[in-house]
Amino acid sequence: MRRLLDSLKKSFKTFDKGMREDATFLIRKQLDEEENIFALLTMGVFSGIPSPPTGVVLRILPHMSREISVMTRRSAGLDDVFAQTLGTFDID
Repeated sequence: MRRLLDSLKKSFKTFDKGMREDATFLIRKQLDEEENIFALLTMGVFSGIPSPPTGVVLRILPHMSREISVMTRRSAGLDDVFAQTLGTFDID
C-alpha cells in the first residue's frame, strides 16, 4: 500500500511539473507577443503603420532598447517572400 501511495505521489509530482512548464512556456510566449505588439505600435512608422505622437515615442525610446534589438534580430532572419516567388519565375 505504501508503494502505491509513493507511486501516486511521484506521478502527481511529474504531472504538476509538466503543467507548470507548459504554463510557464505559454506565459513567456504571450510576453514575447505583447512585446512585439508594443514595439510595432511605437515603432510602426518604419513599416507604414501610423505612429503615436512623437512626444510619447521620444519619452519611451530609452526604455525600448530591448524591443529595438529584438525587432532588428527578427527582421534580419526574415526572408523576402515576394522576391522568392519572383525568383521561381526567372524574372530579371
